[in-house]
Amino acid sequence: MTENLGPAALTDRAVQRAEVRRTAEKRSLRTATWNMTAGSWTVGVWYWAIVVVVAAVIGYLGGQTNTFEGEPIEGVVNGSVKFFLFVLGIIFPIGSIAVHVAAGGTRRSLIRAAWLTAGVVGVTFGLAAALLGYAEWAVFRSLGWLPTLESSQLDVDARVLGTVFLSQVFFCAVYWLVGAAIGMGYYRLRFLRGTFALPLLLVPVALVELAFQSGYFGKPFAQAVGLDDLEVLIAAVGGLVALAAAAFAFRLITRSVAIAPVTT
Repeated sequence: MTENLGPAALTDRAVQRAEVRRTAEKRSLRTATWNMTAGSWTVGVWYWAIVVVVAAVIGYLGGQTNTFEGEPIEGVVNGSVKFFLFVLGIIFPIGSIAVHVAAGGTRRSLIRAAWLTAGVVGVTFGLAAALLGYAEWAVFRSLGWLPTLESSQLDVDARVLGTVFLSQVFFCAVYWLVGAAIGMGYYRLRFLRGTFALPLLLVPVALVELAFQSGYFGKPFAQAVGLDDLEVLIAAVGGLVALAAAAFAFRLITRSVAIAPVTT
């Protein structure tokens, strides 16, 4: 029937199809972003509640017995969030890709949704981590404890709180995206090849740790390579490089991944 249509009609139909595809792409992008972001925070609310309760119990017991000066709490409040988000990054993209594509979404829209989710999660969880870390610092000082490790970054100066927020944003976003890349890597490559790809997929983690130097891995790593005294601007550039590397890795793995059949 199309041979009876003139060039203008064919052009109009092509334009309409392209507009339908763009509309579907935008809708699937919004849906996937909302699902992964809301899912992260649905679980995240319980995570923060547990973190606060555990930290309060440890702090209370430590204050009663005078057996430590806050060190066990620091890793709970301010150091564990990136690992929590790493796990969520593994879960959500591979858990939603089959339904996303079946509903008319594309791999490209899922990739962009993961990027947006990492940004939103990075900012929101980073803000929560910085504020709770500051509250932790205030409690430590009120009890006469000397903050160390992660809390040594905090001070009454708001600019230092801003630096902690900046570092937490990059930690949270990069770890979520790296988790997503690793999860999708195993989804696409299966166990053996996915395991071989693991060192490359962890490069963004090494970069962000080198840039912002958390107490567990980043500081010893930075000291070992002689980069333990970076300026904030240089650290931010390093964080951007790490984020870009994580985003590229996730795109590279996901853009042509085969959808595994869903079984019940």
